[in-house]
Amino acid sequence: MSLTEREKEIWDDLKQWEDNQFSNQGTDFSSTYQKMVHSGFRIFGGKWSSKLLTKLDDILFQLQVIIQQGTFDVEAKEKLFCQARIFRSDIHHIEDMKKLTIDQLRFIARKQLAKQRITALTQGGLTGLGGFLFTLSDLPLMLAINLRTTQLMALTYGYDLRKPYEMMLVLKLFHTISLPSSLQKESWDYLQREVKGIKGDWIFYEGEEDILSEAWMQRPLNNIFKLILLSILRKKVINGIPIIGIATGAAFNYQFSNHIAECSHRFYQKRWLLDKQEE
Repeated sequence: MSLTEREKEIWDDLKQWEDNQFSNQGTDFSSTYQKMVHSGFRIFGGKWSSKLLTKLDDILFQLQVIIQQGTFDVEAKEKLFCQARIFRSDIHHIEDMKKLTIDQLRFIARKQLAKQRITALTQGGLTGLGGFLFTLSDLPLMLAINLRTTQLMALTYGYDLRKPYEMMLVLKLFHTISLPSSLQKESWDYLQREVKGIKGDWIFYEGEEDILSEAWMQRPLNNIFKLILLSILRKKVINGIPIIGIATGAAFNYQFSNHIAECSHRFYQKRWLLDKQEE
């Protein structure tokens, strides 16, 4: 099916965004940092590195499953349907979301993302406030919040995460857009080719099950450096409150959350348009 003029306009905007977003080739510092991380893995040995990445893969997969289960997910879907029924009354299942126009979906998605950004901002501020519990839970919560953001974009555009293929695609997308900026384009292009190759309504996942890469390990390392910085800034208090630490923690987490939100939203917009072209 051919795209409408409005959809073509959005398609062109997506292509321009991709050109701007992935034009970053990285600085000398980032390249050196990546080499250091890679060398560190080689020092510890390939077998140990492989086991660590496999374990992290399992943790990320289980985290996704936990987020998708329970009343929290049911309520989230019902709220999504309620918003969609403002435009159409026949929205009862995730697949029904594809009945909406691209602009209606973009409107709903932006409301979802606004809430996720506020959640990330609040969580980062609490980490900056200090305390053993907030510090220890910072990385798991940050991953959970932003993985949920990617899930919500899939659901909003009508892709059911109960299907193993869709679940794995969310994980692969999250991995891609949380890589160092200079490494994202290659992985992004790979995912684009993968979704173009989908014929029909795939249920089973037949690709590689390993998700995380050595390059992605910069994310937890960056988080450790952030926590060290916050521990220093907490000593600078105003009226007994570490204002600078709170602001810095909130800014760090908001920046990452905003990037995940923007990229995941763009990805599923483009996938929705690709699917319509192939109908």
